[in-house]
Amino acid sequence: MLKSMTGYGRGEGLTSLGKIQVEIRSLNHRFLDLNIKIPRFLMVFESKIRELIAQYVKRGKVDLYLRIDQSERGPFKLKIDWKLLESYFNALKELKARYKIKGEINFSDLINIGLISLEEPEIKEEMWEEVEPIIKKALAELVGRRILEGERILQEIKERLKIIESLIGEVEDRALEFPEYHRQKLLERLSNLCRGLELDEKRLEQEVAFFVEKSDIREEIVRLKSHLQSFIEELQKEEPIGKALDFLLQEMNREANTIASKSPDLAVIKNALKIREEVEKLREQVQNVE
Repeated sequence: MLKSMTGYGRGEGLTSLGKIQVEIRSLNHRFLDLNIKIPRFLMVFESKIRELIAQYVKRGKVDLYLRIDQSERGPFKLKIDWKLLESYFNALKELKARYKIKGEINFSDLINIGLISLEEPEIKEEMWEEVEPIIKKALAELVGRRILEGERILQEIKERLKIIESLIGEVEDRALEFPEYHRQKLLERLSNLCRGLELDEKRLEQEVAFFVEKSDIREEIVRLKSHLQSFIEELQKEEPIGKALDFLLQEMNREANTIASKSPDLAVIKNALKIREEVEKLREQVQNVE
């Protein structure tokens, strides 16, 4: 199944830690690159989160954001550094008196400088059973969207493959009939140029045959068709196929270039260049395939 590397997923749920919200975004990347943003007190679960993501996603740059609203947790404790708080409070009073600053020192002033905060909850191993389903929900949505985007990409790929297949057919038809035609034309041209001169007809035939053989593109066509068939077969596989598809497109591009450079037939050259253009468009699509 072809999957895109672009997607988004979200999950939320109420736990003993508070209301947890998870957002996951993914973009294309050569490998699996994880960026995890979670509260400091949940860092004990980071390795589990990484392992869980790797079960759902094989390639791509993945950003996971986990936020906790502890107000949903019910009664909670404040963490207060009393000594530091007293020092700040006295310093603020002294500043007000010395510089005659108007206004009162209020609670928000002390919160803003980080002296009063919510006490971090005690994390137990079994709490992972509460966190895991929420992350799984976000991952399931992410994968679902990657599949939908993959289906759209697959339709575009199939359309381009039909164009390439048709162009290869035209090139192959020309390649089968062109060598003999080319040989006869070369012999006629050389005979006209060398009229009145003594020529070794056998040697002339050999040289012409050698030149025609050097411009023979039938082997390149066979390889090009083989790469195309392999590409189609890869599309049927369930595992990640992005890297394999990219490799096959590189090989197809190489064969198209060789055909264009070897063949003296203008019609073949034009079609080879068209194949190369379609392959390049396919490569743009494949860059986003897992």
